[in-house]
Amino acid sequence: MKRAPWTTFLVLAAIGACGKSSSIPTDGGHPADAGNPTDTGGSADASIATACGDLAQALCAKRMSCSSVNLALVYGDLPTCVARETLSCANALASPGAGDTPAMVEACATAYAAVSCADYHQDHPPAACNVIGPRATGMACTFDGQCASDTCSGIKNALCGTCAAPPAAGAPCADSFCGHGQECVDATMLCQTYGAVAATCSADLPCGDTLSCTGASTTAAGTCQTAEASGAACGGTLPGCDGFRGFFCAGATGAKTCVPISYVTDGMPCGDQASTFVQCTKGSCYTGTGPATGTQVGTCKANAADGAGCDPVVGPACTFPARCVPGADGGGTCVVPTGANCG
Repeated sequence: MKRAPWTTFLVLAAIGACGKSSSIPTDGGHPADAGNPTDTGGSADASIATACGDLAQALCAKRMSCSSVNLALVYGDLPTCVARETLSCANALASPGAGDTPAMVEACATAYAAVSCADYHQDHPPAACNVIGPRATGMACTFDGQCASDTCSGIKNALCGTCAAPPAAGAPCADSFCGHGQECVDATMLCQTYGAVAATCSADLPCGDTLSCTGASTTAAGTCQTAEASGAACGGTLPGCDGFRGFFCAGATGAKTCVPISYVTDGMPCGDQASTFVQCTKGSCYTGTGPATGTQVGTCKANAADGAGCDPVVGPACTFPARCVPGADGGGTCVVPTGANCG
């Protein structure tokens, strides 16, 4: 069950870690023609609710065990994570087009117990979760799992997209999500594959889970090395800190150490504060022109509720699985996708 976009932490350059910087909610996976998830009168709907609830529990438990910081940043708490993941799965599973069944979703949920944190963070789902739909390239879609290619392109901020080939490294990701094992790099808005230990890295070439980009500068690339945790020396020729698990490389040049990242809520200053790095819970950090990246300082904007206004450039964003869909007036609205959105 392929996930939707990871919600970007926007701290890669500041923490010196080119690893995954975002969340990993699913996009509801691969849908089946199984009725209306909001109608609880039928056995098919009950099966959807049960299967999707089990998958949501498995996904959120894995997220919590791999990075409790990440779960708090994206959802705030475990019950909210489970509720939103269940909603996403149920809508996709009940959407038109063959693909998953409740039994397949249950198999996927069971398989997640054995998934490593590296595979989870880098979107390498277990084989039981890789179920595809019948729609050919060029056909309309709302979810990846409706497509034979497992890729519904153009749905970052839209309810209806098009089945397409999986994105290769270097593919644009301003309007579409990246594929398994890829990250959408904020600075370039291009998909790039995660680097393994000793791989070449830079601000535009990310390292994989638990790794940091060591020795990179504005004029030279670095190499992916194991990231450090709290209290370890960092920076320069030393590895960076594990930002995904809540650490930032701070201090005077030549004497930097990994310190805990700070967390704030809506309306508070965020970004690089020199002595620490400040992230936003249940929201993102924005400047007046877009997301705060690198050493920029911005303001936290809490994610908008379903049906509320949003802006994919300057925020606020939506709470997964809602998408920020533009309207005729130029503004955006957070809308939760269903199979009815796109045939």
